Amino acid sequence: MTDKELHHLEKHLLRSMGQLNREYALIRPGDRLLLGVSGGKDSLACASLLRRLQQRAPFVFHVEAVTLDTGIPADVGDRLHAYMSDLGIPYELRATNINETIERVVTDPRQVCTACARFRRGILYDLAHARQAVLVLGHHADDAMETLLMNVFFTGKLQAMPPVLVSDDRRNRLVRPMLTCRESALRRYSELIEAPVTRCWCLAGCDLADRQRARTKRLIAAMEAEYPDTGRHILAAAANVKPSNLMDPRIWDFRGLRAAWEVDHPDAVRPEVRAKWGSPAPGTGGGGPTE
Repeated sequence: MTDKELHHLEKHLLRSMGQLNREYALIRPGDRLLLGVSGGKDSLACASLLRRLQQRAPFVFHVEAVTLDTGIPADVGDRLHAYMSDLGIPYELRATNINETIERVVTDPRQVCTACARFRRGILYDLAHARQAVLVLGHHADDAMETLLMNVFFTGKLQAMPPVLVSDDRRNRLVRPMLTCRESALRRYSELIEAPVTRCWCLAGCDLADRQRARTKRLIAAMEAEYPDTGRHILAAAANVKPSNLMDPRIWDFRGLRAAWEVDHPDAVRPEVRAKWGSPAPGTGGGGPTE
């Protein structure tokens, strides 16, 4: 029964990853992928799924993995090495000075996790650029949904996780091939393949949990308990944007919108006021699209 469950679950996850790749061209012929492995269930599941995808893909790409060492015990490191060796993925447990840097520059204990994540991302970016590799992260659908809602609730931004992006300095391309896979499926998959899941070994030991993310996760779970399609709809919304129904004037010319009858409508605004506003006068253009 377990083998049958694993077969069907792996097939489902690979189908999701394949469809995402066809839509967004995350993994391309000849790519060298560098997977950041934290040792958690998601990145270990991603390693296994990428290896399966590599074996089945109609083109050649390469996969290697790295874990940034923030105090990982020797026996845990040995298990990670053995897991990657069994998969046939070149692997490096790379020493870092992240803990020393945090102790030196971070004064607020609540910022330890944030600082650690920022330092790890910077090292991964530099390493991927040096190897001319595409950086792969194991974020999943729940991460994307939570990030979208957290940005709305706590930062006032309509922003989520894209499946592929290029860094601001254009030195790196980053991809998230599991972005349409649900966390529950990946958790079960990591159990079935007996992945050597380990906890975070940073200074905080993940005791400083992201309370905003935890609350958002509970909110989504509560909504899905009553409305099962909630999660699917939240994720779909990130790829189904209608700028004209939002409020960002940087991406939509709201001031220039005119109904058809307004084109020749008499100008009721004094010229000096219109000049101050910088608005076009009726009949001089400025017509916008209609619904």
